[in-house]
Parts: sequence; C-alpha cells; structure tokens
Amino acid sequence: MPPVTKTYSAIDLLDKVFEFVEMTPNPNEWNLRSLKSNPPRQIRFRQIDALLKAFFIEDPEIGLANKVKSIFFNQKRISIESLLNGGFLKERTIYDYANLARFINDFVKKRNENIDQSNTIGVEQLIFIFPQLLAFKRQLRNLLTFNSGWLEAGGVTSLFSIYLTSSISNNLIGKYDELNIVLELFINPKGLTFTEEELIAKFNFPTENLDALDADFI
Repeated sequence: MPPVTKTYSAIDLLDKVFEFVEMTPNPNEWNLRSLKSNPPRQIRFRQIDALLKAFFIEDPEIGLANKVKSIFFNQKRISIESLLNGGFLKERTIYDYANLARFINDFVKKRNENIDQSNTIGVEQLIFIFPQLLAFKRQLRNLLTFNSGWLEAGGVTSLFSIYLTSSISNNLIGKYDELNIVLELFINPKGLTFTEEELIAKFNFPTENLDALDADFI
C-alpha cells in the first residue's frame, strides 16, 4: 500500500504558526539567522514560509494592470506578522469573500431570524472580527494541548489534575469545525490545498524529520 500523502490547508498553516509562535514568542527571532542555533525551530519557520508562499502566491490569472500591485502585495504579505494581524485582508475585496459573507449571513439567520441583513457585509467588518476569531482559535488550542507538557505523571494528584482538565477539554473536540471553516475562508477563500510533494517541488518545503530533530535537541 502506498504511503498516505499529507495535504495542507490554511488551517494546517495556522496550526504550525501557533506552535511556532508559542515556541518563539519574540518576533525579532522570526528569521533564519536568529534560528540558526535551533534546528527544530528553524525547520518549523521554513515550513511556515513555504506554506505562506503557497497560499499567498501571486495569482497567475490576474491582468497586467494589476501586476505591479500584486507583486508588491505578495512581497509585503508573506510573513507571520501579516497573517496574525490580518493585514492581508486589506488587499482583498468583498468579491473575494462572497462565500464567507454568505456563510456568516446564513449562520446568523439560523440563530436569529429577526436580524436585519439589509446592510451588506464589507471588508471592514471582516477585518474587525478576524483577530477575535483568531484569538479564540489560539485559546482553544491552548486548552486542547493543556496537558501536553507532562513528561511523566505517576502520582495520584498529578493524574487527578490531568484527568480532570482533560475531561473538560475533551468535550471541545469536534465542536469547532465551523470556526475552522470560517478561518479557512478568511485566509484561503479560493479553497486551495497542496500536497506535501507539491510544496517540496514548488515552494522548497523542508523534508527534514521534525520528530527526530526534536528528540535530538532535547
């Protein structure tokens, strides 16, 4: 049986960014030179860089009139900072977000039929809510990985702490699919996906074994 090919979405990109930022909270270190002495973090940074290029690369179908603007935008936006602060949203139009606007309207209408939806959603409104949704996603990740730092827990009290907190956080599993859908539509409105082979061939996605590097670096 051939090996299963990993396919990456924008949510996979976000998960990698959250992990990296948690490991490397200082933005001044978000570059290859600063991470040279820490191979596991540098590989993670290179993975993120490749994924950012994949999801935010210049659209080959744009017209010549927009070529200069597109090139400038892609140079400016391919960074962790611009992803986290939503700067990329300012360079898109509401037409790029037709599916997202429809999802938002339908979601609200199911829960409040009396809401006035006569005013159309604009990019400004999307820019306002994106950081809030992103922050909530990060909080969810923190809860779901809350006990991941335990290397060994044999005592009754330690096990109690793990069991109790896990019994709460486990209730969240599978309850945030719609949040992932929305964040995917924000970052990746065209619904692009990339196999690992494509990322390696087109965007220099690193092939090093992170698990082995992590084990060697501990």
